[in-house]
Amino acid sequence: MPDLNIIQGDLENFSHELRDLSTKVGGFIASPSDLRKVASAMEGGSSCQQATYAGEHMEDQLTALRNSFVTLADNVEAAANQFKATEEINQQAIQQVQASIPEPCPPVGPSKGE
Repeated sequence: MPDLNIIQGDLENFSHELRDLSTKVGGFIASPSDLRKVASAMEGGSSCQQATYAGEHMEDQLTALRNSFVTLADNVEAAANQFKATEEINQQAIQQVQASIPEPCPPVGPSKGE
């Protein structure tokens, strides 16, 4: 498995961009409702009913897409928090190990005149 190169702030930025994208997608959810206006343009035909069904289907799909982006953003944010916590734990462990290493003994032997 290749090593990951996670740069500080990458996951947080990605999560933020996913939230922005979900907001943009959310802005389109009401647009398919405009297909309901087909009824006034095409009275008496089945096209208006089909356009209404299509609009409802697009609303459902856009809502699902927006929700997926929000869920993914939440998951990426959670991963970032877990990564940060793991890094802090690792840093503390490294400091504890370094603190427990005894100081090296001064050299003893013939080279020191003994």
